[in-house]
Amino acid sequence: MTRIFTQLSLLIFWLTVLVNSASACPTCKEGFGNASVEAYGWSIIFMMSMPYTILTFFAIYVLYNVRKSRIARGQHALTPDQCLLELAKQKAALGIPTQPPTDA
Repeated sequence: MTRIFTQLSLLIFWLTVLVNSASACPTCKEGFGNASVEAYGWSIIFMMSMPYTILTFFAIYVLYNVRKSRIARGQHALTPDQCLLELAKQKAALGIPTQPPTDA
């Protein structure tokens, strides 16, 4: 246990000593505060956020169209209790028990 602790302590020490000599990518290393470097950083953030933005708008579009078609057919959104009641009615019509047996 002491050997692992010693090795871990040395590793943490060397990482903290060498962190000053470690650098980021060359673009970031050359110029914090440079306008082109900041623009480059913003473009990376923009590119990384685009898939999530597109997926969000697609999901909203699908949800909107599903709700719109349900309203057109007269099927309004049900509450969870109404969904369970509807499911219990369908199961009862098919002869499927809606509750587990209570035999102990």
